[in-house]
Amino acid sequence: MGRTSARNGGTAPADDETLDVIAKSVRGTFMTVEEMTQAFIREAILQGAFPPGHRLNLDAIASHLGVSRMPVRASLRQLEGEGLVRIHTHRGVTVSVLSPSEIAEIYELRILLEGHLIELSIPNLTPEVLDDLKRLAVQLDDTTDLATGLELRKEFYERLYALADRPRTLASAKNLRDSVGRYLLLRRVPERGGHPGLIAHLEAGDVEKAKTWLATHLGRVSVELQALVEQEESETV
Repeated sequence: MGRTSARNGGTAPADDETLDVIAKSVRGTFMTVEEMTQAFIREAILQGAFPPGHRLNLDAIASHLGVSRMPVRASLRQLEGEGLVRIHTHRGVTVSVLSPSEIAEIYELRILLEGHLIELSIPNLTPEVLDDLKRLAVQLDDTTDLATGLELRKEFYERLYALADRPRTLASAKNLRDSVGRYLLLRRVPERGGHPGLIAHLEAGDVEKAKTWLATHLGRVSVELQALVEQEESETV
């Protein structure tokens, strides 16, 4: 799929076949039609099928899922609360476009929340979990496919942060990560994490060095992503 700037309306959404695959993956796996609809729109956004700035066609979404417009409309309020869409009084619903300042704030919050999670997780590390994290870290730093890298990164941190036993904090961190993950994928942001370096701090049980590594890593990605969005804004003025 060719993709250009989201802010000038040039970013192309996915074709019907891709959307049908996403619809099939969520159909029948949720208790209510509204939950299924939320999952479909959320996944389409996070996978880049509905890119930033794209105006959602409610009839087309309903058609892909085989539902009426009612659950589609009901789903949008929840997704707006997650920061994934914006509902405009006279312009329908669009996929959220983040500004550089919003990206900076998201990463500031991520550093705070994930630093707290990593601090609580390290004392609960077991050899089994550490082995899993080592395997994922090697795979993560070896992969050149961005979509695969995003999935491995998600698995790595969810495996680690689950040890903190703070489900609400983990859910908040996940929402923040998801809100920028689509930008990492669409904008081809390089994320040279050096995750084996984090593994060394985890293995040593060094909370402060692990938190410093995390803050440096997330801070670097934030700066890179802000620069790309600023460049895009200047090109569309």
